[in-house]
Amino acid sequence: MAKGAWTALFGGPAYLLIASIVGWVVPGWAALGAVAAFVGGFTVVVLRLGDGPSRGAGPDNGAVL
Repeated sequence: MAKGAWTALFGGPAYLLIASIVGWVVPGWAALGAVAAFVGGFTVVVLRLGDGPSRGAGPDNGAVL
């Protein structure tokens, strides 16, 4: 799931960038799909972020001053 989200996040804009550099004519449905892939990938990446401590965190949360 995460790999697909990262691929969509970078793949959609990369397709549009490469198409514009090379001079390809991008159909409207392909441009919409690339933008939707970017938005969907960004959404999945943000939703998968955790609020809690990392898995490697030990019982102490760092130095106490």
